[in-house]
Amino acid sequence: MRQLFILCVGITVVSGVLIGNGRGYAGGSSSSSSEEHGHGHGRPPRPPGPRPPRPPRPPPTPQCPSDWMRFQRPHGVWCVKVFYQMANQVTAEALCQSRGATLSGLQNANERMQIANQGRILNAQNGGGLSEVWIGAKRRARCPTKPSCWPDDTFEWTDGHTVGTAGFHWAPQEPSNYGFQPCLELHISVADGVAARYGYAHGDLDDQYCPEVLKMYACGKVPV
Repeated sequence: MRQLFILCVGITVVSGVLIGNGRGYAGGSSSSSSEEHGHGHGRPPRPPGPRPPRPPRPPPTPQCPSDWMRFQRPHGVWCVKVFYQMANQVTAEALCQSRGATLSGLQNANERMQIANQGRILNAQNGGGLSEVWIGAKRRARCPTKPSCWPDDTFEWTDGHTVGTAGFHWAPQEPSNYGFQPCLELHISVADGVAARYGYAHGDLDDQYCPEVLKMYACGKVPV
């Protein structure tokens, strides 16, 4: 009888422990579920902000046309091309303007001789002989006669880009203003060591009558 009593007591104790553990587990599960449920009702993450705008692309570097000479000047790049066509000064200027250019001045000795050399090549391709190139300059109104002004101050550039007097290199006794010669030409010889017209040197400058018809003209423009 005592043994049966002890057995019943043991069964009761074990049952209580098992039931208690089950409640503890259920409570833990409920707590965990509650925490998860609470987390679901938190503040949502902020959406990503707008992307900053891309910086603008730099503008393309202006370029001279591939068949034009490129010169670096104090005011920037200048493009020049010599054209072969019989024309007086007024017509030559109009032809340059039709190409978005103007008769070009001469910034320095380098430009003067490169234009003269280009004129020599172009002239040779069209039969050769004595020739000149129209240049963008006009006699100053205050210098109507030869002795009235220093030679390099007698003419002024008309292209709006050439500055200074370094591009002037006059033939001997020029500018003469023989009669009235308000326009400017560049003399071209057929080869090194051979004189140009009037015995002048290749690349010499000379004042000329504007209605005179020359074989070539030099156009200049800023690059685009």
